Amino acid sequence: MKEIKMPGFNGQPIHCYLWDDVENPKAVAQLSHGMCEHAGRYAEMAQKLNAAGYIVFADDHRAHGKTETDENRGNHKGDIFDRTLRDLVCFNKMLSLQYNLPTVFLGHSYGSFLGQAFLESDTKACAVALTGTAYMNGKQAGLALLWPLELFARNWRPSFVNKATNLLFSPKYKGDKGPAQWVTSDTERRQEYEEDPLADIPVSINFDWSMLKSFGRLYTNENLEKIKKDMPVAIFSGEDDPIGGIKSSDAVKLARVYENHGLQDVSLHVYPKARHELFNEFCREDFYSDLIDFFDRALEKNEKALACAAQAD
Repeated sequence: MKEIKMPGFNGQPIHCYLWDDVENPKAVAQLSHGMCEHAGRYAEMAQKLNAAGYIVFADDHRAHGKTETDENRGNHKGDIFDRTLRDLVCFNKMLSLQYNLPTVFLGHSYGSFLGQAFLESDTKACAVALTGTAYMNGKQAGLALLWPLELFARNWRPSFVNKATNLLFSPKYKGDKGPAQWVTSDTERRQEYEEDPLADIPVSINFDWSMLKSFGRLYTNENLEKIKKDMPVAIFSGEDDPIGGIKSSDAVKLARVYENHGLQDVSLHVYPKARHELFNEFCREDFYSDLIDFFDRALEKNEKALACAAQAD
């Protein structure tokens, strides 16, 4: 793994990770991490993708990880969601030019909401995978509560929010104990998450404000129509994920939204008894296998399309 600084869309230095020890790579996989964590946690996933022939690139998003200092982690200036999305699009174009290879994209949780917006952007990716994701339309109602705080305390990072989230989700998992039960049922991986100084960080009012605002844009007909109809999209969800699991059905709703807007290649993968982070669940080997199969199939589809276009010329 290499750790490097790359300029974001506006020249802002962004801390990035590159796993490129791959012989004869067939594509570049771009990873987008979740809220309150960082891209360094995805080393195992990157190694699995490397073994399957994928170079892997990931960044610590604005307000996260080593992109920020200990003093300001959890906060960033401006519209954090929009700026991070523009970084992702910028990096995707850079990867395409640098490696002259097709790119695929995976977004997890907050990174999957960015991934939903990424789908609606001008990118060269030939497949998008979304994990720990959900249909978030209607969730922007919280803006009314945040509005006074956004005006007068936008940089405040209330630490009680993460604790409240744990309390809210914990009753779902009877017989389990300890914090972050919703993250994974694997207690050892959960302990690693709790002990990671760059994970479970409190985020600012401005961060939540910019994310909730984005939900109102993701599902407009105008933006959904920007998605290429032949773009392969895979949604991966734990059955017991409180964000988009089957009991909430929000991952299913997202798949239906894409299908109803004419996307021709939408798949939904659900893992029994799994929680939010499939890459840290007991079913992770099945998840990795399904993810790589999805990307491989998308690459084959892309190669056929390019061959047909070449013949037409």
